[in-house]
Order: sequence, then structure tokens, then C-alpha cells
Amino acid sequence: MTIPSPRARTVRSPRTALAATLAAATLTLGACATTSQAEPPAADGTSTTDAADGTDGGTSTTYPLTLTDCGQDVTFDAAPGDVMTVGSDAIALLDAAGASTHIAARSGEFGADLPAGLTSPPDDAPVIDPSDPTTEQIIGAGVDVVVGYGFFNADPAALADAGITTLTVTGECGHDIGATVEPVTFDVVLDDIDRFGRLFDTSAVAQETVAELRGRVDAVEAQAPAETRSAATVYYFSTSSPISTYGGAGIIQSVMDGAGLENVYGDEPQTYLEISLESLLDADPEVIVLAYGLHGDTYEEAEARLLAEPGASDLQAVREDRIIGIPANESTASPAAVSGLERLQQAVAELD
Repeated sequence: MTIPSPRARTVRSPRTALAATLAAATLTLGACATTSQAEPPAADGTSTTDAADGTDGGTSTTYPLTLTDCGQDVTFDAAPGDVMTVGSDAIALLDAAGASTHIAARSGEFGADLPAGLTSPPDDAPVIDPSDPTTEQIIGAGVDVVVGYGFFNADPAALADAGITTLTVTGECGHDIGATVEPVTFDVVLDDIDRFGRLFDTSAVAQETVAELRGRVDAVEAQAPAETRSAATVYYFSTSSPISTYGGAGIIQSVMDGAGLENVYGDEPQTYLEISLESLLDADPEVIVLAYGLHGDTYEEAEARLLAEPGASDLQAVREDRIIGIPANESTASPAAVSGLERLQQAVAELD
């Protein structure tokens, strides 16, 4: 079955798209279940986190623990046991939080490689479905929690009836329906690491990771170039999907900003957009960032496909050999985006 580009909308021109009705190619991701925020202590003294500022004040989580997830409160009486992930962002976040040993099943990776540099990659966890898992597959995996970007094929109500809690990567909350959402920043990603550290009682590891990643982001941002170049980050979700790009709501906006690139689609208040090459030609960015590997493709394969698009040779970024490749998992809301920031800053500097 052909898998269309996820959470995508059609944009004919970055200059006119906001004024026109976008032809939606959006796939609804069923249950966006959670954004992470610490709740204040309950009146009975039991709760939630040890501090209302998002840190636990130590290394131990007190249960019951209540997290707010995409506007819904979710309470855990104890640390979850086995987890099923949907997509690689969930894996990277759990790994950064010191909780990847809880991953018992995987799905939704579409043949893509896992992010580089994982401390404890879940190599032994079977991939239940390389695409989007069904309700039956999730229940059959025998897990307590599902963490990921949401659902195409599963019914969250049926999962809840089966005692399975669903949590969503915070950076994906609201993006599936093409709604205007708050931009995802590195703070959102770091807060997600802290959230999973508190949930799985691994806050000591999570806080150490957050501090390390924060230092890396600060180091790059301190070297931001004085002048910016116009750019678009493009990708192909599958072998049959059209060319797509990122609007201003995703983490890639922060990645591009930190590397001195001005996103020509940054005024679009969505994360995922399907575009035509005509739209890209109209914008004619100085730099094209090519995110590759979403379906297991190499940079060379993704570049060949881009260059084969009718009219691609007229793009100034193509004529001037200013195409920069980054792994696609470094353009999404996970710790890998910090590596993407570093990679992109270095590549932009080398263009000079």
C-alpha cells in the first residue's frame, strides 16, 4: 500500500499560500495524547512531581505521577513496565532519559535507521510493524504504554479499555491536523526528556542528558553567523510521495535559525507541507537542506530524485552546488535535532 506523506499539506507558493486555501493531504493521527508539563502538588500531598518547575528536585519520582499530555491529564500509579514505540523520535527521547530498556516493541519507523549515538539502542525489541500499528498489534505486544507520534490505524479508546496508556512526543502535538500550533523549540525537546525521566524514575540520567544537550545548543547558537541565507529543507516520505518541506512550526525551524538559514516556508504555521517544484522554484532558496533516510534511502538516492524533478536544474541552490544533506531524524523533535544543528552549522560554514 502506498504510504502518503504524513501530516502534509499542499502549498503552491510560499508567497501566496497563507492567503489561499491549502489543499490538505493531511493524514489524521488519531490520538494526540500528551504535552509534558509538571503539575503542582495535590492538596492531599500525593502527586505528581517533586517540583512544579519541571524538575524533580532529586533523583527519585513520587507516584502517583500526573503528566499533562496535549491538554489531557494522565496519571501513573507506578513507573510503567514495557513500552511500544511508534517512530524513532520516541526511541531517542526514551534513550536520552535513560529509559530505553523499557522498550519491548517498536513500530512506525518505515525502514529508517535509528538515530546515531544512542546510549542503549533497543536492538532486541522486535519491530511489530514498520508502518503504523493496529489496535490488535499493540494489544498483542503485551505492553503497558505506547509512546510515539500518534496513530493512523489504532483506536486509542480501545487501547485504553485494554489498560494501555498512550503518550505522544510533545513536538507532534497538534501537528497532525494542520492546525496552527506553537513552534517546537529545543526547550520542548529537553522538557520531553525530563518528562520521560520523571515517568520512568530515571531523572538522574535525564537531567544529565538535558544539561549536556543544552550546552551543545548554546555553543552553536553562540557562533551564529551575522548574515543569513534563504533555505528550504525538503524530503521525500516514501518512494512514491511527492516532494515535501517543513513550515515554521517544527524543530527544523530552530535548527535552521541556529545555522544561519532563513526558512522560505517559515511563515507557514504548520510542520509538514507537501509542495510542488514550482513552489520551490518560486521561492528559489540559496540553500537546499535535503533530509534523507525517512524510508531507508541514502543521501545519494534522495539527491538523485531531487535533481530528476522537472526544472530542478533552474534552482540556484542546484546551480551553485549548495545542497546540504542531513539524516531525516535530525530534523524532527528529538535529541537527534541537536546533532542536526551542529551538522548544519558546520556545513553552512563550509559553503563559504
